[in-house]
Amino acid sequence: MLQNKNPEHYYWLDLFRGLASLVVVTTHCRTMLFVEYGLLPAGEKTIANSIFFFLTRIAHEAVLLFFVLSGFLVGGKVIQRLKAGTFDLRSYVLDRTVRIMLPLLSALILIVISNTVIGQHFSIIDYIGNILSLQGILVPWVSGPLWSLAYEVWFYVLMGAAAWWLTTLKASNRYIAVFILFVCFLIFSHLKATYLFIWLLGAMSFSYVKRSNVLLIAGIISLLASMMALQVFGTESRTFKLHDIESIRAICELCLGISMCLIVQQVIHRQPKYRLGVFLNKFGTRLADFSYTLYLTHLPIVYMLVHFGFPKSQSINVVSVGYYLSAIAISLVSAYAIYLVFEKRTKYVKAIMKMRIPSGERVKEQQYQKKRA
Repeated sequence: MLQNKNPEHYYWLDLFRGLASLVVVTTHCRTMLFVEYGLLPAGEKTIANSIFFFLTRIAHEAVLLFFVLSGFLVGGKVIQRLKAGTFDLRSYVLDRTVRIMLPLLSALILIVISNTVIGQHFSIIDYIGNILSLQGILVPWVSGPLWSLAYEVWFYVLMGAAAWWLTTLKASNRYIAVFILFVCFLIFSHLKATYLFIWLLGAMSFSYVKRSNVLLIAGIISLLASMMALQVFGTESRTFKLHDIESIRAICELCLGISMCLIVQQVIHRQPKYRLGVFLNKFGTRLADFSYTLYLTHLPIVYMLVHFGFPKSQSINVVSVGYYLSAIAISLVSAYAIYLVFEKRTKYVKAIMKMRIPSGERVKEQQYQKKRA
């Protein structure tokens, strides 16, 4: 397994996570504030504008990177703890629950406000279903970015149940774990299994692999090729009429996932050097700190900006770009403010909860102390 002096930090991964979140924001702002590329005036279909539209069309690839990073950092560490015999279900459930729910509940407050302002109506059941990560399964998404959160949460449940089944000694606990696994498989029968496989690939890529320039270069080349293939053949297009687009899309996504796993697995062995590298790594950490909140909150903010007057432009000019950059800036500032109030308190809330809900080791210690008394 990978050895790191600071097990909570791996080089460059914060930068990846932060930039992926920023890509999602820039993509949604572009789709909300500009018409499709094909509807631009002929004179504005320049190389620069083509690059701009391409770079703001890769939000889906950014979400796949989230899945790989989540599998690597969460699933990979569970596998590591299973091998070391240190997996503790209480700690795992507590960590994942607080990490997911604190930013989610804060974002849902904003989502409810935004949906009310723009006239998007959902029932209380819909909102409760989104809190329980049943969106896309039993209820609709109350906000676009929440589609991926259903996958994330059920990834965690699946991994936790499997680890519990492998570590518990009580027969009753094993039956409960099997039941939870069965529920997970029912859930994933309504979700896309490709994304589960990509997450598991991220978890397996946590295993130690020596530094290899060949693997890194291969991963980068494969990533670029897969991105181009997904853009051309993996999306609905007026130019390309493909009969089995879902299968092609799934293949492109798997290739993307494998490429990202190779890159993630290799970059963590490359310590930042020189001022630029150190700066980028620190900048990535700052951006990653509130990337989850940014991901959850940016779309309702942009919806309200459009509702209150931000126009959808049919041309790329100083004014339209100004609106676009303003929307991004407002999304960033708003997300950071919400992060300071809620997500930043995650470690504090975890510490309090751990004091009130002791881990298995602490329970054993308490029982031992009682026996001695």
